[in-house]
Amino acid sequence: MTPLALELRSGRDRLGLKGPKAAEWLVAQAIALPMAPNTWTHSEGAVADGGFLVARLGTGEFFLEAGAPVPALARLNAGLDGNPQGVYRVLREDWAFLLAGDTAHDVLAQVCNVNFAELALETRHLVMTLMIGVAVLVVPESAAGGARFRIWCDPTFGPYLGESLGVVVVECGGRYTGLSA
Repeated sequence: MTPLALELRSGRDRLGLKGPKAAEWLVAQAIALPMAPNTWTHSEGAVADGGFLVARLGTGEFFLEAGAPVPALARLNAGLDGNPQGVYRVLREDWAFLLAGDTAHDVLAQVCNVNFAELALETRHLVMTLMIGVAVLVVPESAAGGARFRIWCDPTFGPYLGESLGVVVVECGGRYTGLSA
């Protein structure tokens, strides 16, 4: 049994970009993209570069996040400094959380109207919804220890969302860490 936990994960490297040529530019940089809007994948970069999440938020908008400093992500960010035509940087200062554990679905059932327990994780859909009245982006993942949910929100709502989710997590027998950012 995997214990329920909520962690703040806002200090991660991330990059947002959009525009009519964003997908083409990413492919030219050897980044594998999710084919459909509102889906995600993991990059398959070199071991030295590490991996990162690639989310397609629409036909021409992308969000990339790494678990640790990743040279490939830094190169992509630097590549945008050249102002490639039809590609625009999107400032991503989201607060990020990881909700994981066997009873994570119970927490989400109390704070959101999306039934995450019924989502087919292999489809790698991402969900844009409201959670405790806050607009969020949620990436459901399967992991060795059970379900995991990456959650991002606007930084102005981060403390509220974190503390509110933390209360529910504790009520469900879990723990939360790092929410005093």
